[in-house]
Amino acid sequence: MSQQALTDLAVRNLAAPESGQREVWDARLRGFGVRISHSGTKAFVLVYRFNGRPRRLTLGRYPDLSLSEARGAAQNALRVIARGTDPGAEKVRARHTPGIENFDAFVAYFLDTYARPKNRSAHETARLLNREFTTVWRSRPIGEITKHEVTVILDRIMKADKHTTANRSLAAIRKLFNWAVERGLLEQSPCAGIRAPARNVSRDRILTDHELIAVWKAATTMGYPYGPLVQLLILTGQRLNEVASMRWPDVDLDHRLWTIQADQNKSARTHVLPLATPVLQIILSLPRVSEHLVFPARSREVPVSGFGKWKAELDKLSNTSGWRIHDLRRTAATGMARLKVAPHVVERVLNHASGTFSGVAGVYNRFGYLPEMCDALDQWSSYVLLLVGTEVEMRA
Repeated sequence: MSQQALTDLAVRNLAAPESGQREVWDARLRGFGVRISHSGTKAFVLVYRFNGRPRRLTLGRYPDLSLSEARGAAQNALRVIARGTDPGAEKVRARHTPGIENFDAFVAYFLDTYARPKNRSAHETARLLNREFTTVWRSRPIGEITKHEVTVILDRIMKADKHTTANRSLAAIRKLFNWAVERGLLEQSPCAGIRAPARNVSRDRILTDHELIAVWKAATTMGYPYGPLVQLLILTGQRLNEVASMRWPDVDLDHRLWTIQADQNKSARTHVLPLATPVLQIILSLPRVSEHLVFPARSREVPVSGFGKWKAELDKLSNTSGWRIHDLRRTAATGMARLKVAPHVVERVLNHASGTFSGVAGVYNRFGYLPEMCDALDQWSSYVLLLVGTEVEMRA
């Protein structure tokens, strides 16, 4: 636990962590400290016990609230606790947004305000929250839900032998309650400290050359939009959400570059990817049914979805099963390694944050290694096309 005598200069100079958040506690006032998020946001907090239970109170953000003001607020809260009142509970009751106090209403508010605009696995998050939790806590006030109640639901899912669902359900409910804490609607998430109920098994599935041929040809049969989407996944090694969310303004056809913006990829930093000739040919063959999106849904305002349904069709057409879409990314990475592409170049193609490309170096290396990446992707594309034939044909 990090502890130091907090001063105005010390608080101002506290560095943000690379991910998540960290807390620095004041050596002068017990339980008083600063929470720093990876985005650089700083907030003063007070931890205490009330009726034998640990509690947490967010006092306010810095610099909106000065250090001296925050320390004074913490001392006032401690006096309130000494008189037998929980300042955290009082604050939660006072700050509830009208109309969203109950769990079902808050889930709807969360999905509309945060999850769906972010467009990252929003459908899956909504499905898990509503199926596993809303059915149980529908009219419960969000401030009354306890850690034990969360674990009861997770235990029930585990007993049904749905280990992956249990892990994903915890991730969804944790995201919801963490968001409530960030919005100031709760002081602490009931999911804090809950470990994943099932051990995540590392996958190492790689498609064989025979399977890769079958999947490629099945994708050709499927046509637009899912067929070319699958083929771009194979040739580029990028993530499903990144390819599905590809935007025309980010594709530089003249310079043969695709810029995946920071808000469109899991690594949360801009990634510039060279386009091999087969990739460019596929993109040029696509119909422009949306001004912005390369693979739009029918509304043309959001990227295509329904991946479970088309993956099942792809399995049937290719007579290949037991694999996931993400395995195409692993297959591409392994294929480039087999072609003697240097590991750090493969990492750069995949936009992994490690070693040379982490932290500040990753920002300044945004356009680094482009020739090496181009050569790696050219080699991989040539290898794939050698397996399936030299022509890139796509039925729209």
